[in-house]
Amino acid sequence: MIDAFFMLLRVGGGESYSGGGSSSGGGSGGGDSGGAELLYYLFRFLLWLTMEYPAIGIPVDIVVVYLLIKWWRAKQGSPTLLKISTAVAAAQKPRLDALRRFDPNFSEITFSDFCYSVYALAHYARGKGDLARYAPYLSVAARNTLQKRAGDVRAVIVGSCNVVSFSGVDGATVTATVQYESNITEGATAFYLREQWVMERRRDILSPPPEKAKADHCPRCGAALQTRTDGACDYCGVKIESGAFQWYVRTITLLSRETRGPLLTSNVPERGTNAPTIHQPRFAQVKAAFEAEHPDFTWPAFDQRVRAIAKELQDAWTARDWERVRLLETENLFQMHRYWIDAYIRQNLRNIVDDYTITRVEPVKISADVFYEAITVRLFAQGRDYTVDAHGKVAAGSQSSLRRWSEYWTFIRTKITMNAAISCPNCGASVHAGATGICSYCGGKITVGHFEWVLSRIEQDEAYG
Repeated sequence: MIDAFFMLLRVGGGESYSGGGSSSGGGSGGGDSGGAELLYYLFRFLLWLTMEYPAIGIPVDIVVVYLLIKWWRAKQGSPTLLKISTAVAAAQKPRLDALRRFDPNFSEITFSDFCYSVYALAHYARGKGDLARYAPYLSVAARNTLQKRAGDVRAVIVGSCNVVSFSGVDGATVTATVQYESNITEGATAFYLREQWVMERRRDILSPPPEKAKADHCPRCGAALQTRTDGACDYCGVKIESGAFQWYVRTITLLSRETRGPLLTSNVPERGTNAPTIHQPRFAQVKAAFEAEHPDFTWPAFDQRVRAIAKELQDAWTARDWERVRLLETENLFQMHRYWIDAYIRQNLRNIVDDYTITRVEPVKISADVFYEAITVRLFAQGRDYTVDAHGKVAAGSQSSLRRWSEYWTFIRTKITMNAAISCPNCGASVHAGATGICSYCGGKITVGHFEWVLSRIEQDEAYG
């Protein structure tokens, strides 16, 4: 799960993406007085209820004490409770990888990119009245649902995109229910949205490669998406009204829509930093197998790469110059971070982390599919985290208090070698992988991860599992 709506002020942390809720700043002061006052009045009420109506009050007292004990153990990171909650989460997690039995090309990373792509493109299209162009990916019902929301869409930032259910592997058609959280700017107003999109596709089709898997290509022929008035592809002439070639959005449900902009100056303590690290099942065996398959790979070199990326991202974040790190993270994550940089600039704010230090990098998960390899690490860091306004006055956080935190960072790379010829996803030219990742013909960015490990996802301690 990408907990991007509660990104702290630093890179990967969580200003309140949704305009409210959890966020950070520096220090651990503040934010608890309201909770203490509530507990005080609750205690007084329970005391009165027990004295005046013991038949009701005593049973209520027992339930409250039980819940408080349970909450306290969870807060302390009880290994037993953590294992139970992790097992429950794992049991409920949709097993998309089961689709690989029928589609060896299926990649969860590529599917995630598609989900981000179709969501953003569809919302921009509704703002332009151009939803018909995406008929190969959006049903009539889905397009009608979006078209009812008028608005001049200026920015679409997907903060969270989670598959909440997946079914149909035993039949001809598979269905994935995806829930989004996003911040969409219409005109001068920012909205926080929660939506549920139901997608389907034929189980036995072969997924396209990553450079053709986004919603800006025809799902049948792979040409740049251009449709006729009847919804047929302008190149192959096929009108698509189902998931016969790629994921197809059947329905869209708006769960909530609120007028909220990004909140950049909240102060909320870290959560989960002291909780036990969560490793994938049989991680030691998976790690050994990965090392045997990649004799040239070394953990010290990977550790150095992780630290270098984290440091460069933090420096670019403080400088509010995000373009310089474009090649260090996936496009989706880059766009999300750039949204925050722009938000800081608009509000005349700057977030700074002085004495930024990475204290430990702990590998916790390794996975792979036909296109990508991924390694997740738990990154422990510390620094003095604060935000200043245009006059240098501290608006959030603390210049003196040392803040410690940890997060789960996932890095990916493709399985294409450095000398392999690849197609530029922007102009289609055949180019060779090099050191820059920029197409020499059109100047566009080539699919990330062809050259080195790049950052793909940042998850908070309390959300990872």
